Amino acid sequence: MKLTSKKMMAVIGLMAAMLMTPVLEASAQDVPSIPRQTAKTVETEEYSENVAWGTQYDYLSTRYINYDDISEYDRGQIRVLKNSIYARHGRIFKDPALREYFEQQSWYQGTRKEIPAKEFNKYENANIAFLLKYE
Repeated sequence: MKLTSKKMMAVIGLMAAMLMTPVLEASAQDVPSIPRQTAKTVETEEYSENVAWGTQYDYLSTRYINYDDISEYDRGQIRVLKNSIYARHGRIFKDPALREYFEQQSWYQGTRKEIPAKEFNKYENANIAFLLKYE
């Protein structure tokens, strides 16, 4: 799926609106984990070296997810999944619940307030848009 600039602007608008909405609480035991064996191997040269690898969320950067991957998750879990893409790129979260959750992850290093959409690879952009529909 190729995201046009019009679709990308819609995704960015939805993400901005989402940041203005109340936070759904997600605790560590609520965070979903999809087994690594479901992820397809990809060439890592196409990915930014500024991304945290070796996390339970790596598959969101290496393959397109589908409804079967998230069908048993609630909105809070889906929200954490979506924001894990941003967290792996070093986003600092304004939302206290997200900030607290990701600061508890050994791999997380918040270094930037925003991550430009152009820094996400094709899987990350598509998965953000997909997860927004179910959040």
